Amino acid sequence: MPLYSYKATDKSGTVIEETIQAANRQDVANVLKSDDLNVLTVKNLSSGNLTLFGGKVSVAEKAVFCRFLGTMLRSGLSLHEAVQILGKESKNKKMQEILSSIAFQTRKGQSLSVTLSKHKDVFDPVFLTMVKAGEESGTLDKSFDYLSKQLMARHELMQKIKGSLMYPAVVITAMIGVGILMVVFVLPQISSVFLKMNIDMPWTTKLILNFGDFVGHNVALFFISLFLFAVLVGVFFSVRSTKKMFFNLLAKIPVVKEIMNQIDVAQFARTLATLLQSGVPITEALNVSSDSLSQPQLRHQAKGFSESVSKGKSLSDILGENKQVFPTIMVQTIKTGEKTGTLEEVLKELADFYESEVEHQLKRITSLLEPVLMLVVGIIVGAMVIMIIAPIYSIIGNLETSMQK
Repeated sequence: MPLYSYKATDKSGTVIEETIQAANRQDVANVLKSDDLNVLTVKNLSSGNLTLFGGKVSVAEKAVFCRFLGTMLRSGLSLHEAVQILGKESKNKKMQEILSSIAFQTRKGQSLSVTLSKHKDVFDPVFLTMVKAGEESGTLDKSFDYLSKQLMARHELMQKIKGSLMYPAVVITAMIGVGILMVVFVLPQISSVFLKMNIDMPWTTKLILNFGDFVGHNVALFFISLFLFAVLVGVFFSVRSTKKMFFNLLAKIPVVKEIMNQIDVAQFARTLATLLQSGVPITEALNVSSDSLSQPQLRHQAKGFSESVSKGKSLSDILGENKQVFPTIMVQTIKTGEKTGTLEEVLKELADFYESEVEHQLKRITSLLEPVLMLVVGIIVGAMVIMIIAPIYSIIGNLETSMQK
């Protein structure tokens, strides 16, 4: 049901600004009139185009939301008031819509975890589980503090990964851009000259020149083909089955596999630590933590961890059976944490350690990629130059021969 914000005045003339869910504007007006309120304005907050354009909520925005909500709850504000204030301060339209809905539902008496579960596209199972645990234990403010730290750590890790991949992405994009410009503007001009001459050329040169001539006469078709290819690539990576296949292929590359394992270990350790700190039982925490793993095969294996724990096995023994992903040093450290009763702290330290390892690994790979990419660019440019210059040398040779005669 759509969500509306309204301004109205009561009998004493006091202005009231709140949200309400109704089928349409007329229903909103009827409800307010039945409460003896004079309607001033009614605004639809459930705009359908928000989901299509700018309808995403970033990890950083969720972390800020959790941080301030935890602070407000500790200061004595009611949940409804705190969420309403944050909704007004948020600059993200999607987040405004969600927070307005939460404020309305919680004011009606519905629990926060149930209300958040209606927005599973924004709030993942870890988020929902921790909020539910906080409600049940009466420590909702602490749950939001833990969530804020966990989300900010995830955000920082993703930013480090993106930052490390920025240089290769820029070089590859520039290489593709220069290639397209040469194919569209340079190659057709050269092709139109060389193809008119009756000279012998290597088959590779003929192929490139014929392609350039084709592009020169069909520029619109060339760009349409490029666009369709880009769409196909986007669809390929958005389909779950093909995405899974791509992940499996990446996981077979030794260096990439090591980095993916370290990212998964860090995410698993931090999520599990955060859930345990919030008072979530270890069996449920393991179930939820398994969803944070990016590799499908590993996620499937992790789903059985909680069942093993419920049968009496220790977490260190379970992880020790998967040494290809969870290193021995991690297993031994967790075993120590189990013995000393400091498992949550140990898991947090392990998460910090493996996140720093991911950063160092990415820096090493990036430093190795720089000369490799430059070499690849040089080879491609050199090959293009040789294939295009070869007919020029052939023309010069034919001219010298004819002049000598």
